[in-house]
Amino acid sequence: MQKKVLAVVAVLIGLFLAYVATKPSEMHISREIVINAPAESIFPYLNNGKKMEEWMPWSKVDPSVKMTYSGPAEGVGSTSKWTSTGQMGIGQAEIIESVSNQTVKTRLTYTKPMQMTQHSELTLVSQEYGTLVRWSVTGRNGFMSKLMCVFINMDKEVGGHFEQGLATLKGIVEKQAPTLSPPL
Repeated sequence: MQKKVLAVVAVLIGLFLAYVATKPSEMHISREIVINAPAESIFPYLNNGKKMEEWMPWSKVDPSVKMTYSGPAEGVGSTSKWTSTGQMGIGQAEIIESVSNQTVKTRLTYTKPMQMTQHSELTLVSQEYGTLVRWSVTGRNGFMSKLMCVFINMDKEVGGHFEQGLATLKGIVEKQAPTLSPPL
């Protein structure tokens, strides 16, 4: 009897692991917001690690995070490193492409709690009365990431943080920048 129970448990575990393996290998999360300001007022907050820290949600998620910066202050090569004993772990973000008032691409490298690389892109698209800011991240899901995705909706979890960060960015920029108002 005990052997049958163990066999059933082994089959169920095998089926569960097979299910986990079928989860997508590619991950993409994206959120956007319209900010009532020109792209040139927003871009400095995307292209500079210290200015990014003003609106990024990660210090609210994990107050124990410690940031350091290296390379140029802004643009390609600008690097932000973080260390935390909490949720954020250890990693770095390096700007790998920067097109003035249009896009900033960043390579995110995580070393703890697990090793992983992702790419983040912040794009600015001018609109009639503002600028559309899109924040997206892409990466590959290894088996452990796929397993986490069975229990956590990463689009909702990470996307919610993106929404908070973009709302903060909107508040900062709209307080300081000239707005793009419709004609009266």
